[in-house]
Amino acid sequence: MRTVLLALALLPYASLALFDGWLHERSRRVPRVEQWLHAGAALSLIVFLVAAFRSHGALAIGALAVFAPIAAADEVGFHGHLAARERRLHFASYAALGVFVAVWIWSGGIL
Repeated sequence: MRTVLLALALLPYASLALFDGWLHERSRRVPRVEQWLHAGAALSLIVFLVAAFRSHGALAIGALAVFAPIAAADEVGFHGHLAARERRLHFASYAALGVFVAVWIWSGGIL
């Protein structure tokens, strides 16, 4: 049941992140440094999600601790000049990820 709950909690973030990825491909050329940041963020997020679903709390927290500064550097360094619509999408996706993290913690994720 916990896996189903986590999967449902992940759906909003996954949907928004996929849409954002599609926008990156359609609306602007992403510089190489930003591509590297995206790759690092994606890798650390995948490690976090696998660890969260497999109840490896310490690994999940470590991966999240790697993801956060990479995502922050991406936002500060490359997304400040974006259209308001895309910045709102980023805010919504991070909020959705925050909901997932909260559900993960609530369901015993850190223990």
